[in-house]
Amino acid sequence: MMVVSTDIDKTGLESDFGYLIIRAHAVLAHSISLRTQHDLNVTAAQGRLLHLVERHGLSHAAEISRGCYVDPTAVTRLINRLVRDGLLTRTQSTVDRRVIRLVLTPQGQRVAGGMPGIFSDVYNDLLTGFSAEEVASFKEMLLRMLSG
Repeated sequence: MMVVSTDIDKTGLESDFGYLIIRAHAVLAHSISLRTQHDLNVTAAQGRLLHLVERHGLSHAAEISRGCYVDPTAVTRLINRLVRDGLLTRTQSTVDRRVIRLVLTPQGQRVAGGMPGIFSDVYNDLLTGFSAEEVASFKEMLLRMLSG
């Protein structure tokens, strides 16, 4: 396996690989947050969780926590707020009464339904000036990083 130098010790912070990844994530998260607050009156985290329940069928706090690499306690607090605000309900599983499933309310469905458009708009804004091939290549590189 070939080792690739990231020049960590030879570059300034503004060109450090890890710093660039963190900054890119921060810009993406901030952009999504501004849009969810403005368009849907929820935080980005609330919108993402509702989207995961609706679009990806994640209906248990443990699934969400594992799938998003988020602390289970933080997920539970977020779910509690969404239930309190009338966007989610907890229902007992008909198969196993010990299992609690998350179900979107009509208001939660509206918010979750707005998330794909926000994601698309933010991604398009951030990727303006990149060719389709560059975007595809970038996604492939990210997938390779995440699979290792």
